[in-house]
Amino acid sequence: MKRTLLALAVLATAVPAAAMDMEYLKGMAKQQATQQVESKLGLAQAAPANAKATIISPKNGDTVKSPVTVVFGLSNMGVAPAGVNQPNTGHFHLLIDEPQVNLAQSLPASAQVIHYGAGQIEAVVDLKPGKHTLQALMADWKHQPHTPAVMSEKITITVK
Repeated sequence: MKRTLLALAVLATAVPAAAMDMEYLKGMAKQQATQQVESKLGLAQAAPANAKATIISPKNGDTVKSPVTVVFGLSNMGVAPAGVNQPNTGHFHLLIDEPQVNLAQSLPASAQVIHYGAGQIEAVVDLKPGKHTLQALMADWKHQPHTPAVMSEKITITVK
């Protein structure tokens, strides 16, 4: 009886895989081809309509102590780790003190461009005392900003 139930369970999970229709397979092939083209040509993924990144905390004008906890917000798109190519998703990068970045290329990691490639939506950042600007920027699976760029308003904070 247990063997029969086990065999039925295995069969039940195998049937959906065998039942994939040609449209699904074509869609998967198209997605893989698109990913390869995007990667080889350095093309940015399109941003979903009305996608918006925000910095929830700290607020513009806040005076804070280091380390600073930064909480990101996102609407009309999802968060996925770097390397995971899912439509309408990306991961956060934190731009500190207005670094020069090329929005048409993958973002380089640096002390001013911090990658949150595991899909984090909150970060703790050590900042020296003084005024600092912070801005959140979403990027696709290959660390390239979307088109158009999905970025927060720039905020200014003071670290004591």
